Amino acid sequence: MTAAERAYTREYSYVAPSAYAREYARQLPSGAGDPRRSSGGRKGQGGEMELLPERGQRSIISRAVLLRSVLILLTAGALLVGTVWMSAKATQIKYSINRTNNEIRLLENEINTLNIKIQSANGIEYVEEYAIDKLGMRYPKSNQCIYIEEGASVRADLAAEIKEKAYSNI
Repeated sequence: MTAAERAYTREYSYVAPSAYAREYARQLPSGAGDPRRSSGGRKGQGGEMELLPERGQRSIISRAVLLRSVLILLTAGALLVGTVWMSAKATQIKYSINRTNNEIRLLENEINTLNIKIQSANGIEYVEEYAIDKLGMRYPKSNQCIYIEEGASVRADLAAEIKEKAYSNI
């Protein structure tokens, strides 16, 4: 028989022994050709198979080993949860940094645009256009000009005199 054919036979199948099966196993002679006796379970003294302990009997794993295993699993689980949490926090912080960087880029572009507008607004052509169109100013006529001579004394109320001459010629 090939291994593939034997895989599904009862020779390789294992059924946990019940109380009835244990009683039956005790009644069998020691050399009965039962394939389950030679292939499964633990062997005790004299080549006989030891059956698993019944309920209520002491288990093979001690409490200390069981407790240590549980603590190791809990620690590993806590580390895994901590790692996932830290990864989520790092992703959230990276998202916040990217959003702030985008805002910074937008503000820098706006600053550059405003600087260009300021430079163009300082030009004499813009000032002249603004004064004529928005403020309604005009170039003075020859009779509206005040000439200041060098060495002449400065009057205390020069602004009032200029204002008076400007409004009298209109």
